[in-house]
Amino acid sequence: MKENQTISALAKGVVAEMERRKYAPLTIREFRYSCNSVKRYAMKNVGSEVFTKQLGDAYLKDIFGYPFECHKPTTSMESNAIRCVRRLNEYAELGTILKPRKSKPTDERQWGHGDEVVVNAFLESVQTADNSEATKQLRTHHIRLFYEFLESCGLHGSKDVTAQVISKYVLSMAGSSQVYTKHRLATLRFYFRYLHKNGLSEQDFSVFVPTVKVPQNLNVPALWDKSEIELLLKSIDRGSPAGKRDYAVILLAIQFGLRVHDIADLRLDCLKWERKELDFIQHKTGNRTIHHLLDDVGWAIIDYIRYARPKVDSPYIFLMVNAPYTKLAPSAIGAILARHIRRCGINKYPGTVSGMHSLRHALARRLLEQGTSLQGVADILGHTKYSSTLPYLRSEIEGLRECALSLKEVTQNA
Repeated sequence: MKENQTISALAKGVVAEMERRKYAPLTIREFRYSCNSVKRYAMKNVGSEVFTKQLGDAYLKDIFGYPFECHKPTTSMESNAIRCVRRLNEYAELGTILKPRKSKPTDERQWGHGDEVVVNAFLESVQTADNSEATKQLRTHHIRLFYEFLESCGLHGSKDVTAQVISKYVLSMAGSSQVYTKHRLATLRFYFRYLHKNGLSEQDFSVFVPTVKVPQNLNVPALWDKSEIELLLKSIDRGSPAGKRDYAVILLAIQFGLRVHDIADLRLDCLKWERKELDFIQHKTGNRTIHHLLDDVGWAIIDYIRYARPKVDSPYIFLMVNAPYTKLAPSAIGAILARHIRRCGINKYPGTVSGMHSLRHALARRLLEQGTSLQGVADILGHTKYSSTLPYLRSEIEGLRECALSLKEVTQNA
């Protein structure tokens, strides 16, 4: 970040960018209002309107208590202030503001800037028989984010890439998780190598993309005990259509450890009532998985389908509550759990992962506590190899403690 940049100067640059991109006048007016609030805070507490990242963080902390200690819905004023500080930081670091993330992927023809053929050829070259379609989609997403960053900087495709642009792109990922950053940069590194190897770029820009080393098993899942799971399920209002749906969705994650994509993709024909089975193809692996349909899960799904599911011609089980009644997106399923965690007052320790995937870890922990073999856990979770199941041992803390030997025991048997 350049030094001695004033809030007024940064705000002027941000507004110019917003006007160039045809932001709504109300959005620009809200940004200016938030900037004036930051400026008043700076003059009162620092005696100067010079902007720094530390100043922006202090402003959000002192005025709004952000980052919040627990999950809570943000007010419009809080959201505007957070966006304002983020944009000031972006403009100070990058000389531009980043394109806001869209809920739906942009058509490839709109973000490729003439490189669509090259991007597709690259994706096909790195896609092997061992990779699922989901892996290809993730790599496409990583490349798309890079091209959207280029657009934010007023650049047009890979021909405009320089070492300085790559450095700015890396800076733009500040605040993202280490694992996410590692994979995004790895994809970009492979892409630049492909361009250079095939004569599409005179210089190999992959050398300017840093390597992020992440400690193994960095993200520790939140541990769910029996009382928390019971509290979570009891807090769901099963008298409403949304509650009936949410109860069935969360129960599938608790009892079977289903991933969010698998829950979203469940179809009515996956329910084999005559055999009391749930039969589906895993999104991640492409393998067929069959679960015995437990009574509580079966009746929860029946309750939803009979009395809450919209009467529309859709093959999917779980749909939106409001029109046009499309199937639930994976992100919406994650939001369902977050919403009910807030409502029932469960607080997870900072730094732990407490999304839908944490319920998958909780199932693995329960199975291990019950003496289920690693092979049995792998079969239930739908893993194709042991290495995929081993990270779930992190949650079986008590079991690992029982394996510990005292110093006396070690010396006696030496």
